[in-house]
Amino acid sequence: MPQEVLNIILSAVSIVITGLASWGVSVLINWMNSKIKDQKLAGYLTTITQIITDAVMNVFQSFVETLKTNGKFDEKAQAEAKQKAIDIIMTQLTPELKDYITNNFGDMKEWISNKIESVIYSLKATNKIAVKKTEQ
Repeated sequence: MPQEVLNIILSAVSIVITGLASWGVSVLINWMNSKIKDQKLAGYLTTITQIITDAVMNVFQSFVETLKTNGKFDEKAQAEAKQKAIDIIMTQLTPELKDYITNNFGDMKEWISNKIESVIYSLKATNKIAVKKTEQ
């Protein structure tokens, strides 16, 4: 298969993945909000989850996807991508949201790191589904 065709297919699949991931996050946020009685706390968690998801998708779209297309996504690039996402998240979290994370989940950077991995896992799972549908 020519590289140009493969690049077009990968671009189309990544657009579908981003859309499905956004939908999945919305479903997750609605489910979490239904389980949390305090609306203020639900709002915090919704905002934090959206910030983390947006940062991961931003880094995926602008950094990871390019490196993967060029065959240059290795462990070093993976660590750099994660740090880029953490940096974006930390600049977008308000002091109030940072306090909420620390008070409810402990170490903020560790918790954010775990949430990033969770979002990446969701993206990969969505990607596998989209690729299977594309192959059919």
